[in-house]
Amino acid sequence: MATLASGRRQSREARKTANWALFAGGAAAIIIAGSAAWQARNARAETHILLMPNEIVMRDWERADEVARAFAVPSLETVLAALRTHLPPEVQLVEASRGEEGTLRLTIDTSDPDALRGALAADRWMARFHERGQEKREDGKIRVRLAGDLP
Repeated sequence: MATLASGRRQSREARKTANWALFAGGAAAIIIAGSAAWQARNARAETHILLMPNEIVMRDWERADEVARAFAVPSLETVLAALRTHLPPEVQLVEASRGEEGTLRLTIDTSDPDALRGALAADRWMARFHERGQEKREDGKIRVRLAGDLP
């Protein structure tokens, strides 16, 4: 009986060892699977982080492009100063405005619209202004409306 009891004890020990081995193997499998999932999630996050600098660079390029366009369009003061040098002296600027799309609108009173057109056509930059209408005023002058796209 001693051998039978000792065999049962060994068998019980073997089962305990086998159960612990199964438990340890299962726990290891769960840990490895969890670790793999965590690494995959981090890899996705790192990929997103790697892509972010490109997005940031693209946004910076877009902002730089907007700033460059803003500085490329001359200010209204610059345009008016250039107009003064090219227009006949009897011309009177009544109104100047800039549309959202960059179009400059001018309203000018003159006694000779042909001289005004000739003065504008003489300069390639001022030639961008095109007549949008004119009306004769009571004081004998002609009010000319012009519009032009700036570079």
